[in-house]
Amino acid sequence: MTDALPEIALVQMDVKPARPDLNVETMLRYIDNARAAGAELIVFSELCISGYILGDLWEVDALVEDFAAYSETIREASQDIAVLFGNVAVDRAQIGEDGRLRKYNAVHVCADGRYVARENVPAGLPAGVQPKTLHPNYRFFDDDRHFYSLRKQADARGKSVYDWTVPFEIRLRDGRTFRFGVQLCEDIWCRDYSYHEEILDTLRVFHDRGAQALFNLSSSPWTWQKNVKRNRVVREILRRSPIPVFYVNQVGAQNNGKNIIVFDGDTTVYSPDGEILRRASPWREQMVLSRNGDPPAASQDEMAAIYDAILTGLRHLDDIRERENRFLVGVSGGIDSSVAVSMLAQAFGAERVFAVNMPTRFNASITQKNARQVCRTLEVDYLSCPIQDLYEYLSDKIKGVSFSSTSGVYTRLVDENLQARIRGADILAGLAARFGLVFTNNGNKTETALGYATLYGDVNGAVAPIADLYKVQVLQLARFLNEEVFGREVIPDNLISGETVPSAELSDAQDVTRGLGDPIKYGYHDAMLRQIIEYRKDPVDFLQWFVNGILLDEIGWSDREKFRAWFPDVNSWIEDLEWIARQVRINYFKRVQAPPIIVLSKRAFGFDLRESQLPAYETRRYGELKALALSMEIS
Repeated sequence: MTDALPEIALVQMDVKPARPDLNVETMLRYIDNARAAGAELIVFSELCISGYILGDLWEVDALVEDFAAYSETIREASQDIAVLFGNVAVDRAQIGEDGRLRKYNAVHVCADGRYVARENVPAGLPAGVQPKTLHPNYRFFDDDRHFYSLRKQADARGKSVYDWTVPFEIRLRDGRTFRFGVQLCEDIWCRDYSYHEEILDTLRVFHDRGAQALFNLSSSPWTWQKNVKRNRVVREILRRSPIPVFYVNQVGAQNNGKNIIVFDGDTTVYSPDGEILRRASPWREQMVLSRNGDPPAASQDEMAAIYDAILTGLRHLDDIRERENRFLVGVSGGIDSSVAVSMLAQAFGAERVFAVNMPTRFNASITQKNARQVCRTLEVDYLSCPIQDLYEYLSDKIKGVSFSSTSGVYTRLVDENLQARIRGADILAGLAARFGLVFTNNGNKTETALGYATLYGDVNGAVAPIADLYKVQVLQLARFLNEEVFGREVIPDNLISGETVPSAELSDAQDVTRGLGDPIKYGYHDAMLRQIIEYRKDPVDFLQWFVNGILLDEIGWSDREKFRAWFPDVNSWIEDLEWIARQVRINYFKRVQAPPIIVLSKRAFGFDLRESQLPAYETRRYGELKALALSMEIS
């Protein structure tokens, strides 16, 4: 059935947020390329002129009017070809959200220098414009905050959404008429939405009204397995309404100030039964032809996709600052900093990466050797800057002063935090300023969740490349780098094997030469935190799973021998459960001050997961289950 359609060019474009001039320049180039390749229709992604994740810049009318006006440039370029693209459309005569200019996140359809008008659609929208029907209102999406949806338009006019669900028609070069429907991103996920107690399925209506194909223009961020879910959703919808579907997504990164959101593309051509006929290569800009293109690109495994996602997020910093940045990373000789410096070198080249090791007497020779080795192998410029003298001076200074009403207590934690702050607030920040460098944050998601980091010490930097990876994932990425990227040992094997344990090395109690490391049960705590952060589970859920005998199965962690060694009785397990919940709750004040995190999971700290500082509270059911659990034994 797709063979009967015209040649269609799908552009998987690297959209630069808030740079309509650059985006339109790219679009014009692809329109020329598509026309030369014999395409009769070219399709771009959602909000490809303005960018999508712009925050409250959508409230600045001068910018919005400018974004909208660029649609005219594309219309003028649509000679001898039809162009579908996403951009904001404005209605100056109507009130939008909060009394502001009414804005639509819309598909624009033009051909032969004109917007394509449709008969039999209600008045009130410009010709050639189809607004987004379903507005996502979760994670970092705020469509309803800024845009007027087609659902809202229909309700305001006393109409049905389906009154506007009318196919567009264009005349092809051979005289045939091509009828098609259009959607924007969330519209394809219609099974999650109801309309008059039914699924709001515009694809079905376009199909029933004679559309020969459907185009979904998306700005869909990457997370692992999201594309698999989308493929399944498309197949389910097409069972009722078989029609070719063209899904066009973008690549690159955009950010909301707290999260760097990455786009993998995965632009796909589906047959009427949901078979994948064409699929673009992930993470790179390209044009895919519907009939004369290459076969579908292969799917990536998880670590390969995470690797590309981090590279995409890091390179976004050059776009933001409009220059080739140089980066500074603190290398401790542990697994996190070794992965971070490796990813920076891969993203920007070793010549743009600088590394510093800042030891005290607590730093073992093996970790200092690791730091030198990884930087030497990567050919990253490396220096050692011992801080023992600064640490001793500041320690004596703090010990030597008192308030008149209290002398305070100089604890080991105070001592450890002094070292962390010297490294981050003084040495890293000072070197970055002296040499004009951007310095990075090396924290992982497990530490970030539990607050195992020092504010103004290792909670610092301009970007957090691995802060959405749990510790076990950092180890997996390290193994992937050595085996699949470098093809040799770059990240020291003693870190990957666990021979050198993860440790902050800030006191004798964290001596890696004696196997003394972090107070975190890596593997188990990672699995528990994933449930809390990404699946929004409460301690009562873990207690219920424990009572039902399915805890380890539910959290996806199977080392029962280690579990029994850590928790010889139920009371010790419950104390740990309550410690995890408390640490996550009380350490929000650190996370809210953390640098932007590259989003790699279902929920990342930042604007992806919106947190509040709240007092402790246990549900009534928690107390009942706790009493029941304490009457049981560890199995």
